[in-house]
Amino acid sequence: INPTDLATLLEDTLGEHYYWTSPISNVAPDLLKENFHFFKDLHDKQDYSLLDPRGPSLWMGTSGSGTQCHYDVANNIILQLYGTKRVQCFAPIQGVNHLHVFPDAHPRARKSQVNFDTPNDTKFPHFSTLPPPVLDVVLQPGDALEIPAFWFHHVENGRIPNSNDESIIDGPSISLNTFALSESMMIAQQIFQKASQRERHIQQNQVPTYLQALGSTLLQHGLGIKDGKGFIQRYLLDARYAPLGDDPFSIDDSISPEPLTQEQRQAIQTSVERLIPNFEELKEDDGSDGIILLVALHLMELWAVELVGAASIAKAWNEAVRL
Repeated sequence: INPTDLATLLEDTLGEHYYWTSPISNVAPDLLKENFHFFKDLHDKQDYSLLDPRGPSLWMGTSGSGTQCHYDVANNIILQLYGTKRVQCFAPIQGVNHLHVFPDAHPRARKSQVNFDTPNDTKFPHFSTLPPPVLDVVLQPGDALEIPAFWFHHVENGRIPNSNDESIIDGPSISLNTFALSESMMIAQQIFQKASQRERHIQQNQVPTYLQALGSTLLQHGLGIKDGKGFIQRYLLDARYAPLGDDPFSIDDSISPEPLTQEQRQAIQTSVERLIPNFEELKEDDGSDGIILLVALHLMELWAVELVGAASIAKAWNEAVRL
């Protein structure tokens, strides 16, 4: 479907929702050259070389459609063209503490598991104490909004349930956005590359002990988090995996965890020490611990993927925190 046909469809829907996006260069390259050649100027000049090479993307949605709360690892600028769009922005630390993000190996990684319209406080207990968003704004045509990398944002097009805001238009919403690679993302990539345990030859019965040593060394000695096991339990297992159900925490009692050799423990210490300067760079870039913790959680999932596979992440870490 082309943008013109979709625009007609968005006006004529009867209770159905449509949400569509594509780089403008793919569907209307002349429009990009003639009307939106200025778009990159919304970014800082030092970011020009980091802009998405596809250029800006067009977003078109029916009234009531939206994007589940999530974060991107790139800096994002949204320009509203038609209708209205509500954007709620949450700091990275709010996401870590309250938003029950899907696991990184899940197809919906980086998104909150919580339905904001009908939240389930039993299934998502951390969400019940979520503070108000740092920013809650309704974009009108001509408005632009910059969303920094790793900031969570929940987007609603047009009509908003239970809202008396007369500025909101109950109709289709059309906007442009473009991404620019972020410094935080590039630092995080360096951390993941340095931290890989893929070349380590770990016996199956050593995996829980090995993960426990990796996690405690990173959190306690690297990031200053005293209760490393408590952090993993709350922010990895309880927040990300428990809501998914299907008993992700089963433990194989037939396997007795094997202790690590002194050489293995020294290798873990050396591996984590190499990461500390990069985490300190993230601290400088973020100004808070939110991005650091998101990257640390991703790293712990990555370690488990390398050692036991994506399907056994929760089981492996559950065994590790019980040692």
